[in-house]
Amino acid sequence: MSADETFASFIKEISSKKNILVLAGAGISVSCGIPDFRSQDGLYNTLNYQELGLTSPEDLFDIETFKDDPRPFFRFAKNLYPGRIEPSPCHNFLAWLNQKSTLLRVYTQNIDGLEEQAGVDKTKVVYAHGSLLNATCMKCNAKYSAQDIASDVKAGIIPLCQRVKEKRTKARKDTSAQKLTDKPQNTRTLRKRSFQHYSEVDGYCVPTKEGVCGGIVKPDITFFGEKLGSHVGLSLQNDWSKADALIVMGTSLSV
Repeated sequence: MSADETFASFIKEISSKKNILVLAGAGISVSCGIPDFRSQDGLYNTLNYQELGLTSPEDLFDIETFKDDPRPFFRFAKNLYPGRIEPSPCHNFLAWLNQKSTLLRVYTQNIDGLEEQAGVDKTKVVYAHGSLLNATCMKCNAKYSAQDIASDVKAGIIPLCQRVKEKRTKARKDTSAQKLTDKPQNTRTLRKRSFQHYSEVDGYCVPTKEGVCGGIVKPDITFFGEKLGSHVGLSLQNDWSKADALIVMGTSLSV
């Protein structure tokens, strides 16, 4: 059977499906110029990690390494940031399924966000390892979009949180016994965090101006040493019984 015949058979097979589940891996982004991890031409075999000041390729996505010095990661990530790379035909195929209202969900191992860039509705995408589309301050937990920090990342500058610190006022005597749970959520968050486990990072958290947080804004991806989000398994449990077809693309599922 020729490639055209195989493709025609595939299209015929899925044409009657209404709830297609997709599991996607690094392979769907390779043609975009984004290397996979473990192949002969993959990231771990081609990365000049010593030039980045790392002891091994795996350190690039290690959370302890990032806390100690985030500069190697951001030097690497600036070439992958949303807006610099165009989606592949695989991503456009996912967008086509979405447009036809036959895509139940795509579970992707990738962090590049190209599924959404191609036109897949964000409610249809589950990022197993997070994505570069969003970021969070490591000090105050303020949320940022990729666009908010893109100019810094592309310029090779570590993005720092610009959230204005809240002014602390002395509590009145009649409220001194007020419970912590009665205080505003953002106040509780700021007081609860001691940042002791971010002590190494603090050396780089120099506010750009007085009165702002200045914490490092970390992309919302799961580094080695961090727990995977529980939402992935919960979402998959809900979707599995609804799916009438499963497409695996860009991954051997061996890792």
